[in-house]
Amino acid sequence: MSLVVVIGAGLSGCTVAYTLADRGIDVALIEKTDGIGGRVRSYGCKAFERCQNCGVCLTTGLWDKVLNHKKIRIIYNAEIKDISGKPGDFSITVKTSPDNIYFEEVRAVVISTGFESLPGGISSHLHIDGTHSIQGLITGTQLEELMLNRTGSVLFESEPNSIAFLQCLGSRDLNEGGLYCSRVCCSYSTRAAKLMHHYYPECKITFFYMELQNVKQGEYYTELLNLGVEFVKCRPLKISCEKSITIEYDDPLVGIKRNNFDIVILSDGIHAGLDNNRLVEVCGVQQDKNGFLKAVGTASGIYVTGCAKTPLKIDETYADSLTVAGKILEKFL
Repeated sequence: MSLVVVIGAGLSGCTVAYTLADRGIDVALIEKTDGIGGRVRSYGCKAFERCQNCGVCLTTGLWDKVLNHKKIRIIYNAEIKDISGKPGDFSITVKTSPDNIYFEEVRAVVISTGFESLPGGISSHLHIDGTHSIQGLITGTQLEELMLNRTGSVLFESEPNSIAFLQCLGSRDLNEGGLYCSRVCCSYSTRAAKLMHHYYPECKITFFYMELQNVKQGEYYTELLNLGVEFVKCRPLKISCEKSITIEYDDPLVGIKRNNFDIVILSDGIHAGLDNNRLVEVCGVQQDKNGFLKAVGTASGIYVTGCAKTPLKIDETYADSLTVAGKILEKFL
């Protein structure tokens, strides 16, 4: 019997599990929560008149395929406690409540534990006045949920006149987890901006950014400028709220400025999983300088896929998961 243990049942874990199971391999899918799908399951489609290629549609039908596949056993509210043995013949202990579960003769292990958003708060460089929640101040993750649950062309409770995106939160800052770029923020926020412009054509949309990643081929940045989207290259210093949300920032051309907005979106990025230190000890993998995981060669029989190893977009995560599944099939079938 060929058994593969997959740790984490988000997009990457479910993609690997289904791909292997569909080729006749038994899969034990270990998930620390009580459901599959991970973060991407709360992401909303950004299409309006046509598809914007955000990648969410790649998950269509995947969850049901995983849940209903006879070759996939899902263990919820569980975590890997111990791995022993040798490549191609691992013994694995899974911690559950109330009893542990043991697997023998495991051919391969796939770590697909995903990522965390901003750790320890909103941002180290951005001061937010007040300890209470500011109405209209949301994270990119919360925006995704709004797009997922939108009704018709309604995103917000009332129609906004102005919206600001604050990019690079949790990125490009050593105090916030790393100097790297999360890569996904420009992708989802600019697509969301185009959707918002479609719904609210009179709304003024402003981006505060450090740098912009290329989202797709063509004049994507020019398209946004032509829609009237404004780009300000700086990091805001302070957010306060009275009747509306006020952003204080240092404009490189004129100095300190203050602008009011109805909606402010904090574009949170991708950080290494909080459980990665423990997985290094249990699974024998390594961490890079930013805390992401890396397998020590596929000869070890332990693979890392998706955002567990580096920031990836949805389509990149899907492709990487198929690649890992292909390597396992090639080696163990």
